[in-house]
Amino acid sequence: MSTLQPQAISRSASAGSNFHSAVWLLWLLAGIAAISYNPLLNALVMVQAVLVAVACHTDSPVGHAFGLFLRLGLLLVVIRTVLGGIPVGGISYGGTLLFTLPQLKLPVWLGGLHLGGQVTLEMVLGGLMGGLRLWTLILVFGAFNAVADHYGLLRRTPRMLFHAGLAATIALTFVPQVILQLQAIRDAQRLRGHQFRSWRDGLPLIVPLLAGGLERSIQLAEAMDSRGYGRIGRHRPSHWLEALLIGGPTILALGLYMSLTADRRGWLAVIGGGLLAAGALHWLGAGTPRSRYIRERWQRRDTIVALASLLLLCGMTALRYFRAGGLLYTTLPRVTLPVFEPTVGALLLLLSVPALLQLWGRKETHGRHNVQYSTVGDRT
Repeated sequence: MSTLQPQAISRSASAGSNFHSAVWLLWLLAGIAAISYNPLLNALVMVQAVLVAVACHTDSPVGHAFGLFLRLGLLLVVIRTVLGGIPVGGISYGGTLLFTLPQLKLPVWLGGLHLGGQVTLEMVLGGLMGGLRLWTLILVFGAFNAVADHYGLLRRTPRMLFHAGLAATIALTFVPQVILQLQAIRDAQRLRGHQFRSWRDGLPLIVPLLAGGLERSIQLAEAMDSRGYGRIGRHRPSHWLEALLIGGPTILALGLYMSLTADRRGWLAVIGGGLLAAGALHWLGAGTPRSRYIRERWQRRDTIVALASLLLLCGMTALRYFRAGGLLYTTLPRVTLPVFEPTVGALLLLLSVPALLQLWGRKETHGRHNVQYSTVGDRT
């Protein structure tokens, strides 16, 4: 007898990341901390961000929009490299001359700067290194955008920040609604016989695209507000609470200023002002009721990813503090090969832990269902 083919299993297994929403915040912080001035380490971070986005993306328009971040980052790398290689004010650095550009003086309303002069290899590669760092940051945020449950993160907004949560709702729903609107407009244009041959054919889509996405986001915000999102209790904050809301951030700001002047008392003011501000915000949010209908479960795989992210975050912080691990790289005075530390590379591999766990879970799911289907086939 022929066995059944588990066609729907792979689809369901790749529907979402199946991780706790708070875990991805730790992963994002670890990914940001992993970005350095070393292009080899940044390339390793980029590869792992792509791996996590491909393996753990959610089944939503935002989850499938990681390619936009790839193309946007590549465009910014090109722009950063070109701008970094153009001398400003006739000032050039580096000793490896490539060619000389004619000087051009900008108008007064653009600053009146002089552009052009000697273009060196060090200037071009310096711009390229800066572009790669920016691309790495965009890919890390793009991977987080593809794998995280934005509404799950929004549900974890503290009650004291419900106004910020409402603004975050509009911001988070703008991008997915724009993507959906873009797909609908393109399908409608293709049904009318319109063909998209170049970027100029997409210009008429900008106005309905932005207007439709913004309208949908505002409708969602109004619907949440009409259902009591962020409702304030009957009691009003007292004068003491208002004084704490003003005095806490003020003491915090003064403490930060004192810490910049090498005054140890500044850190005490920072801690005291932060505690006062946090306590005032907590008491203010106590009058905002909240009901939860969906509760996420913390699983063992979430603990593994959280520990890996914390280990990477602490490790990169220690390397920056001791200035070790080859995190710094410069093209001056001469271009040299960047140093790659195997221990730092092994530490950065912790970013790929969610992808490995996701792929391992899919393998176990396929194996379990294959055994189940083979048993059913033998019985028939």
